[in-house]
Amino acid sequence: MKKRVFHRGHTIENASGHPDDWKCIIGGQSVSSKLTLIKKSIDWWCETKTFMPPNKLVAGQNNPARLTQTKVEEYKGFKLMNDSGENNQWYVIIGSRLLKGTPAAIKQHLDIVIQKRQQLQAQNK
Repeated sequence: MKKRVFHRGHTIENASGHPDDWKCIIGGQSVSSKLTLIKKSIDWWCETKTFMPPNKLVAGQNNPARLTQTKVEEYKGFKLMNDSGENNQWYVIIGSRLLKGTPAAIKQHLDIVIQKRQQLQAQNK
């Protein structure tokens, strides 16, 4: 007996009864995998209109090597963060703005921001 599940306008079928044998057509591509991964692939398609096969979604999940590379550095009350381990992938959130780049460039920008804040405070007194 075929099992059918509908997810975001797509029909996902399982004819064999095996939990890893769900099939669907996403963006003209036929895929076969676990139900949860096919749903994630459909979500990706619906949100970005680009096809992402289920096996690629598995590779990006909870990569322990990536999680251990997270670095945080304090600089004058701001937290500079790097999740990738690459030198030019640092970032900091200033108010509601995201600033990205190398640590030296971010620190230089922060020094300018701090100096402007001090000047504004001095003018308001």
